[in-house]
Amino acid sequence: MMTDWRLDIFDELSSTSDHCRAAAESGADQGLAILARRQSAGRGTRGRHWVDPGGNLAFSFLLRPAALSPLMGALPFLVAIAVHATLSDLLPPQTDMKIKWPNDILINGQKVAGILIEADSSDTPWIVVGVGVNVASAPILPGRAVTCLGAHNAASLPSVEAIAHSILENFDNQRSRFEKAGFADIRAEWLRRALPLGTALAVSRGESYIYGLFNGLDEEGRLLLWTEHGRVLTFVAGDVLLTD
Repeated sequence: MMTDWRLDIFDELSSTSDHCRAAAESGADQGLAILARRQSAGRGTRGRHWVDPGGNLAFSFLLRPAALSPLMGALPFLVAIAVHATLSDLLPPQTDMKIKWPNDILINGQKVAGILIEADSSDTPWIVVGVGVNVASAPILPGRAVTCLGAHNAASLPSVEAIAHSILENFDNQRSRFEKAGFADIRAEWLRRALPLGTALAVSRGESYIYGLFNGLDEEGRLLLWTEHGRVLTFVAGDVLLTD
C-alpha cells in the first residue's frame, strides 16, 4: 500500500503531533505529514517532554485505517523498522544501532530516535504517528543516555525533510509487507533489528521495575522477560531500561 504523502513544513510548532491531531479531528485525509524545524512543546511517551533544540527531525503523519485493529497492534513495530532502516542507511555499516521494545532506536545503547502513537476510535478513526530523531544534536535528559546521528557520521547528513520522506517510504513498504504476510513476518524483521536476546533490562510494572533478560516477543508483539527466578513474564506496556 503506497500512500500519497503530503509533507507540510513549518519553521516552528508547539507539537507536530498536536497539529496533526487537530487536522485529523477537522477531517484531514490520510497521508498528511507535518514537519517542524523546531518544536517548543514536543511530547514523548508516557507524558514526557521531548526536548527539541533545533536542527533535529520532528514530524508526525496521519493514517485513516478502515478499522484500528489489527493495524494498531503492529504499528509500533512497523514504524520502528521503518525508522531503523532509514537511519541505518545514513550511518557506517559497523554502527551498533538497535531497536528497544517497542520502538525506541538506540546507537551504542543511547537513544537517537523515539516514536509516539495516538489514535481515536470514533466513526472516522484516525492514527497520528510522531517521530523524533536527534540529527544534529542530543538534548541533555537527566537519567537518560542520548546521542545524535551527527556524532556517528562525519559525512554530511541529508536534510530533515529528506529523512522524513525516506521514513515514510520505508513505512509504506513495511505496511504493505504486513498486509500481505501478516505480523509473523514483521515480528521476525523487528527481532533482526532489535537488541540481542539476553540483553539485561528493567521493565516497569506499576510503581516498580522488574529486572531480567530480554527473551524476545510473543506472537502478538508483547515483550518477554526472563527473570532471575526462572520465569518468563509478558508485558503489554511499560517503560524499558537497559541495565548493563
